[in-house]
Amino acid sequence: MSLFAGTKPNPLNGTVHIPMQMALETARQGLLAIGTPNVDRLALMVVLLTGHEGQDDHPWAGVRTDEEHYSASLLKVAAMYAAFDLRSSADELIAPTGLTAWPAIEAELTAAFDPEIDARTPALISDPGLSPRLRPQDRDRKPDYSAVLKPGTGPVFVVDFTPGQLSAFQDMIVGQHNPGATTTIHGLGYPYLNGKLADDGFFDSSNNKGVWLAGDFTNEADWPSARIDSENDELVAQATTVEHFARMLTLLFDDRLIGPTSNNEMRDLMRRAGKWFHHTGLIPGPVIWPRDGRFIATASKVGLGPLKSGKQTFSEGLVVHDTSRGLDFVVVWQNVHDTLGPGQVPFRRTFEPVARLIEATISAFTPI
Repeated sequence: MSLFAGTKPNPLNGTVHIPMQMALETARQGLLAIGTPNVDRLALMVVLLTGHEGQDDHPWAGVRTDEEHYSASLLKVAAMYAAFDLRSSADELIAPTGLTAWPAIEAELTAAFDPEIDARTPALISDPGLSPRLRPQDRDRKPDYSAVLKPGTGPVFVVDFTPGQLSAFQDMIVGQHNPGATTTIHGLGYPYLNGKLADDGFFDSSNNKGVWLAGDFTNEADWPSARIDSENDELVAQATTVEHFARMLTLLFDDRLIGPTSNNEMRDLMRRAGKWFHHTGLIPGPVIWPRDGRFIATASKVGLGPLKSGKQTFSEGLVVHDTSRGLDFVVVWQNVHDTLGPGQVPFRRTFEPVARLIEATISAFTPI
């Protein structure tokens, strides 16, 4: 059983969907013509799920799809995925052995997985010249197996998550808070976390583009970070392109990322999380997408974090259901900048243009 199984399928191998792309560009040009903020810098990808399950030709459209942007809390999804994959790999390794006592299980995990992690640690983590902030122990960390995993007690997993790790998932995905992400990242370590993302094909070390998470959401108060260059905020520790992130989410909601049980548990966490376009009680004014409207965000992880310019950057990875046609789409958007209002509350204006572009792109889908 290998912890690193190689590149995942690319569900976006098909060419761009022309009607969707034309509608996106037309709507974008219309908003640019009236001076709508953020439209010129927005990175966006819209991917059809329905009818293409299990395939690598999901229709899509997008703008600035290959630009690497600092995207803040959106990257917590990557930590969730890496943790779930560690559990799955550990379970596959231990199940045939018949081991049930934790010390023996942990010893088996350490013996099998630690050498693999050493071999797959990206140079951006292991090389002091490329990661000058990191300490020697950060470059050589292995998962804290006892913090993340324990012997399973249910019918599915021989090795399962600890109560502390389950609580961390709730905090960082459903609650949208940082402490749970810190706990998860500390349990995994940068070498495994980023080695896994690269081995899966979600990060390309040849150009430093893709899903990158080498900061622990403590602003370096606890662990230092390893940073890569971004389009919107210079050197950063949490970044992605919308294409790489959309590939990950498409595989997740296509039930192809890990196994059915793990996929469903991750999807459930995102379904219970808040969504920018349905936000009530915080953003002033009516919600952008009413729950009984045509467009419903059924799952999400939002991002919000400070830029070095002093503004905030907003992002989101979500699944949108078009109720008029019964179609589901993965949507990833990022690099929307704005200030926060009184009480550090976002403005509705921040999200309105993004919603209009998503609506136009989804509405234009027709089978080719």
